[in-house]
Order: sequence, then C-alpha cells, then structure tokens
Amino acid sequence: MCEISIGDRRVKRLQRKTIAILLMAGMFGGALAAGCARKDPRQEVVATVNGEDIKVLDLRAWMVDPTGTIAVTHIPVDKKKKALDKLIVGWLLAQDARSRGMDNTPEFRESFKRSEHLIRVNALFRKEVGAKLKYDDKAVKAEIARIQEANKKISAENAAQRASRRISEEQIRKIREGLIATARKETGAALNQATMGNIVKGESVPDNAVIASAGEEKILYAEVKRMLGERSPTGESQGLPDLSKNPEVIAKVVDQELNVLALSAYARKQGIEGSEGYKMARQEEERNILRTMVFQAASRKDVEITDKEVENAYAERSRELVRQGKKIPRSTVREQVRESLKDQKRGKAFHDYIAELKKKARITIDNAVLSKV
Repeated sequence: MCEISIGDRRVKRLQRKTIAILLMAGMFGGALAAGCARKDPRQEVVATVNGEDIKVLDLRAWMVDPTGTIAVTHIPVDKKKKALDKLIVGWLLAQDARSRGMDNTPEFRESFKRSEHLIRVNALFRKEVGAKLKYDDKAVKAEIARIQEANKKISAENAAQRASRRISEEQIRKIREGLIATARKETGAALNQATMGNIVKGESVPDNAVIASAGEEKILYAEVKRMLGERSPTGESQGLPDLSKNPEVIAKVVDQELNVLALSAYARKQGIEGSEGYKMARQEEERNILRTMVFQAASRKDVEITDKEVENAYAERSRELVRQGKKIPRSTVREQVRESLKDQKRGKAFHDYIAELKKKARITIDNAVLSKV
C-alpha cells in the first residue's frame, strides 16, 4: 500500500468525503455478499406480533421492493414507523381471522387457489435476485460521480444511497427480464395464432378456446374476457367499446398473463415449492387474503342509521348541498346521506376493532433494526 502525506486541509476533507462515499456504497455490497459471516440483514427481526416475527425483508417488501432486497435507508425513520404500523395491523387482522376460522372457508380456499401462480412466481423471483444480484463497485462509483456532477450540493451519504439504489434496481430489472425470457423459452409459452386470427377477423370465438399456453397451463378466451371485465366493469352498458373484441388489448393482457403462467410453470420445474422462499411467499399471500376478507366483512356489515341522524347530517352539510345556486332538497339526497353515515359508522367500528386488537396484542419493535431497513 502506498503512503501519502497530505497536509492541505481541503484535501483531507475531500479524502474524508471519499471514504464516506465508499463506505455508504459498500453498505449495498455488504448486504448482498454471499458467504458473509454476518447475518443476512434481510432476515433480522424488526418487530414481533404475538410471537410472530416481522423481518426486514417483510417491511421492505411492504414499502417499495417486492424482493425485499433493496435497503430503503433514504426513507426517514418516521415514515418507516408508519409503514411498520400498517404492516403490524395486517399481521393482527390475519391472526384474528385465523382465530375465527376464516382460513378454513370456501372463500379463502378459492382466493388462495387463484393466487397459486403468483406465489410460485414471487418465490422464484426472490430466489433469482438473491443468487444474481451482485455489488458492482465500478458501476456504483460511476453513478455516484454522475449524481454529484448533476447536483453539486448533494451530500456524500445521499449520493451513495441513490447510486446504490439505482444500480440495484437496474440489475433487478435485467434479472426479471432474463428470467421471463428463460421461462417462456423453457415452457414453450406462445399465443394461439389461430384463435387470435379469428378474433382479429371479428369471428365468433367460443369461451373454451385456448388463446395461449405455457407448458401444461392454458389461457382460455373466457378467462381473458373475465380479466378484461374486471378492468372495465361498466363495459358496453356505458357506451364503451367491448374490450374482449379488441385484438390489441387482448394481446397485451394475454402476454402479461402468459408471463405469469410461464414463470409459474418454470418455478415448479425448478422445484420452488419445496423451498423456504416458497413457504414465505405462501404465508404472505395467506395474510393478504385474510386481511382482505376481514376488511370486506367489515365493509359489508349492516349498521342502522335513524331518520334523526340523517336529518342532523343534512343540516350540518346544507351549505355544501347546493346545485346551480339552489339548496338540494333533503328528500333528494336522503339515501345518499344515509349511506355516507353508514360508511362512517363502519369505518369507526373498524378503527375501534383494530385499536382493541393492538391493545390486547404483544407487540415489540426493534428501533435499531428499523433504522437499518
């Protein structure tokens, strides 16, 4: 190693700044280094909820990064706390739903069945990112220089964080694209040109017609129409064009779904279902489904609103209830006001329900880990 004597204070400051940049950039590489003696920071426990661990990976995935790989040190701690609080609520809702047997219902089983492809895809994607995402020292340093050239006032720490994040995001994008290409090739994913040709010509296409396939998985025309209906539920009833007869829209939707099916089939071929990543992705989806079920049940809950409550609410909002300079009659908006009051009552009841779950729960948060998320 060369010895350098530095007497100029400005040079010393520059040296310290350079060291700070390299240290901050190194945080990204250190987190990804394989075979490192330190514990994987993604697996550190940031909170526990009634004995269940919430890991750094879980919080990152909830906030910005589905893979849980990219550190979000650029996000202020107070925002991380808010995100963690929402994640904790999700854990509590899922735990309460299980205690009420909601995970053993036809609704849950049907929702989970529809999610099986995505579970395999998520597990495969995390596995690939974990294996292929590498720290590129040269690229990070070049990105730091580019950022600092564009913004002379940016701090060394901020520049290093942005550079590391951008390089990792670009790597993840390339990993995803490469994985999709491999999966489609390995599973022979392709559109059924005959069926697509009939749609282009405006001919009648039966619901059971295969519009695309990947391995043993098939996409039927009926499924495409369902997906398009979910995207545009009003459809022709509101004078909108029928998307199920638009070849360009169909091709785009089918291509996206074909990616999922190809990745799912490829994941199964790779034996992903026996991995820890699959187990984690499955648990995440179970929580998501249960949380949604609890929320939907609360939103459907019947509540009573008296005529007196409607009358009082109308009086309070009378200044707002104006059309073309004239006050809207109470009889015209009575039921809308009633429904609005019902939503408010349901919302308050749900808020109180969450508050009670929190009050009874055993929750611990590790602020030291939270700051490193």
